[in-house]
Amino acid sequence: MANNTYSLTISYAPGLQFAQNVLHYQFDDSSYTDTATAALALCNSFDAANTTALRALLSTHCTLLSYKARNLTSPGGFEAVKLLAGPPVGTRAGNLATTAVSPVIVLFPTANAKPRGRVFLPGVSDADLVDGDFSAAYRTAVNTNRHIFSDVIVLAGGATPSATPVIFSRKTTPPSSYAVEYPRLSEMAGTQRRRQRPA
Repeated sequence: MANNTYSLTISYAPGLQFAQNVLHYQFDDSSYTDTATAALALCNSFDAANTTALRALLSTHCTLLSYKARNLTSPGGFEAVKLLAGPPVGTRAGNLATTAVSPVIVLFPTANAKPRGRVFLPGVSDADLVDGDFSAAYRTAVNTNRHIFSDVIVLAGGATPSATPVIFSRKTTPPSSYAVEYPRLSEMAGTQRRRQRPA
C-alpha cells in the first residue's frame, strides 16, 4: 500500500427517505495492515472531526446514519462501515418541504484547476431557503462549517497519516486527484430526484 485515494460515503435519512454523499481523501496507507483498516481509520477520524459541524448544515428532519469508506486506487481489501450512535440528527430548525431541493457545496481545487466537486446536502428547511434564496443565518452556518470539506484530517492508528480531501476524476488514465482548496455554497439550490450523490 502507498499513497491512495479513498471514497468516504455519508448515508442519511432525510424526511424518512435515503440520501448519500461521496467525498474523497488521499493519504499514505502503508502503515496499516490492510485497506479495510485504513478505511475504518478514515471513518472514525471524519466522525470525530466533522460530524458536529456537518449536523449544523442539516435540517432537524435529517438523520446521519453511517460513514463507509474504501480504497479506490489499488485493488483488494474490503469496505469499512461506521454506524453512527444515536443516530445524530441535523440542528437546523424549520419544516422540511422537500428533500429534492438541497444546498450545493461546490469544491474548488488548488491552482484553480478545471475539475469541480459538488456536494448536494440532503434537503433544506423552509426557514433556510425562502423564495429560492438562502437565509443569512444559513449562509453564516455554511461559512462557519464549510471547512469540513477542505480540512486535512489526521487519522488514528498506523503512523497517523494526514488525509487530504481531493476531487477524484476517473476521466484520465490513471485517475487523477486534485486537492480541495476552497468549498463554497452555490447561489442556486440543487435539485436531486434520486439518491443525493455528487455530480
